[in-house]
Amino acid sequence: MIELTIPIEPKAQTRPKFGRGGAYEDPKMKAWRGSATYLIKSLYKGEKLQGYLKTEVTFYLKAPQIVSKKPTPKAKAKTWERYERFMSERIYCAKKPDLDNLEKAIYDSISDANCIWWDDNQVVEHTTKKIYSPNPRIEIKIKKI
Repeated sequence: MIELTIPIEPKAQTRPKFGRGGAYEDPKMKAWRGSATYLIKSLYKGEKLQGYLKTEVTFYLKAPQIVSKKPTPKAKAKTWERYERFMSERIYCAKKPDLDNLEKAIYDSISDANCIWWDDNQVVEHTTKKIYSPNPRIEIKIKKI
């Protein structure tokens, strides 16, 4: 099993833009994908996996201030409890970005890195979640099945 922690803030895959010259990718998305691809290449030194694959991906996202701001000493117990859950990474994110677009961005970056799998169509089973965290990153486990 491959386990990687990619130290980059998750970003959702954007839709292609259309202009006079045809379709093109958003420059910010292109830069993010380049960074993610570089990190994956630098983190993984093993063989390419063949056959069917199963992934478990956790996207640790930056939280809104209402969740991430440290409460004052006089704050209600409920506020402190929410902050403690945030600090221990136990609050799911049910807001944008969409999970499938986050997954598409990281899978495409892994495919671009050309070192873990031949193509993301090898992934036949997956579990994915998004959680608020004080330390945004992407954790992925890839297993041959």
